[in-house]
Amino acid sequence: MAQDRDTVIVLRHPARAVRIAAALSAAGMATYALPLTDTELPADVDAVAAELAALGRGEYQWLVVTSGNAVQALGMVAASRGTVLAELVRSGRARVAAVGSTTARLLADAGIPVQLVPQDASAAGLLHGFPSGDGAVLIPQADLAPDDLRAGLADRGWAVRRVEAYCTVPYPGDPGRRVPGVEESGARPPLMSLTDLAALVATGVQPAVVFTAPSAVRQFHERLDAGPPAFLPVAIGRTTAAALRTQGWEPGATAADPTPQGIALAVGEAFSRHRPGPAPAPLNGDQP
Repeated sequence: MAQDRDTVIVLRHPARAVRIAAALSAAGMATYALPLTDTELPADVDAVAAELAALGRGEYQWLVVTSGNAVQALGMVAASRGTVLAELVRSGRARVAAVGSTTARLLADAGIPVQLVPQDASAAGLLHGFPSGDGAVLIPQADLAPDDLRAGLADRGWAVRRVEAYCTVPYPGDPGRRVPGVEESGARPPLMSLTDLAALVATGVQPAVVFTAPSAVRQFHERLDAGPPAFLPVAIGRTTAAALRTQGWEPGATAADPTPQGIALAVGEAFSRHRPGPAPAPLNGDQP
């Protein structure tokens, strides 16, 4: 493993860390991927299938999609019932909101027009731009997603139905229920294990660790048998930064922009803050 450059560990599958790794490599950093979590469909998909059927019947005015995983999971559930997600949205005439440009692009690729994409790719950003109303809103989310989006929409007058579309599990997940995630084209970063990470830290390297979601924070904490190694935490977004603080890990930096370039800037900031500054000049009469 390279030790002559700043080393970065991205807590994501290599196939989903290609663009982040490319941005970090362009900034002169050695990057590895360490997946801790995987994504699966719920053991029982009847609940989400029922809500998709209601969506197709026109019972929802809005469909709010918060992640690429949700797009894929909904497509898988719809296919298991002999239909496609785009047809359900079209027949039900629901408007669609997406959190993040990647989620919006996946929806568009699936043939689903998106009417609202907040500039701030977060629940707070969506709430800022979402209209008030008294109709019904469907939010398919992960089992571990916070409740702030549902509560915020309810405060705006909407009747909100949140349904578990997928769940986060320790890596690797069940191949029969796995939601593949958004796989990126290009050179994948090398795979690293927790054992590899411990060996690297034992050599004196203090890597930056990029936490992509609160679930990654929990898994990282739970799976470190010998306690946390010396590392620089970097969070993607405020929610993940808050999860780090609950574990007693103050983020070295938080990416304000969740793009690969924004993440690379945050990692560089964390390393810059960590490096000691120049030694003070000796006072007159002191020996250098």
